[in-house]
Amino acid sequence: MNRLLCVLILLSGSLGCGTRIDEFHAVGLATIERPTVNIPVDDRQDNWLGRVEHEGSCVHATIVSLLRWQGRYSTAEMWRQMHGDGEWPEHMAQQLDDAGIRYAYTVDGDVSFLEWACSTRRGCGITVFGGRHMVALVHLDAEWAAILDNNYTEEFIWVPRDVLISEWQNSYGWAITPVYTPAAPLPN
Repeated sequence: MNRLLCVLILLSGSLGCGTRIDEFHAVGLATIERPTVNIPVDDRQDNWLGRVEHEGSCVHATIVSLLRWQGRYSTAEMWRQMHGDGEWPEHMAQQLDDAGIRYAYTVDGDVSFLEWACSTRRGCGITVFGGRHMVALVHLDAEWAAILDNNYTEEFIWVPRDVLISEWQNSYGWAITPVYTPAAPLPN
């Protein structure tokens, strides 16, 4: 009976809590969340202008969103209050080290890092637009990628996997993520 009810709910498009039916795919008896890093709207950090150089803080906004997703709300708020402006890998790594925040990153365009970050439901920040912007990679499968752009946090942006990887690798191939416990997957 429970399975029939779930099927009827899925077919009706009424999942409740503001969730759209296209965010989930039924696979056998399990439900797979899409994107795999489905950051709630209230936890998505918009980009802001830094206080010193008045540059966009896209790297920091991405880290704040990922920290919130990984249940580190107080760390995310501290980071939001104390950091801003543009960043580069070595400087960001030093700031994270100084703050005692665990993280992993790559600067060589290694796709396996992106796959690991998404398969472990952590997601990661990736550079785009020739390295001038960072967005959160929230999904990566054999065909598709989804990003959360901190300049437009209302919707996930879906692009073909190959297009996303090419853009990222042509934008210095920097990816970074906090390494804590991500949100639990949907129950089977």
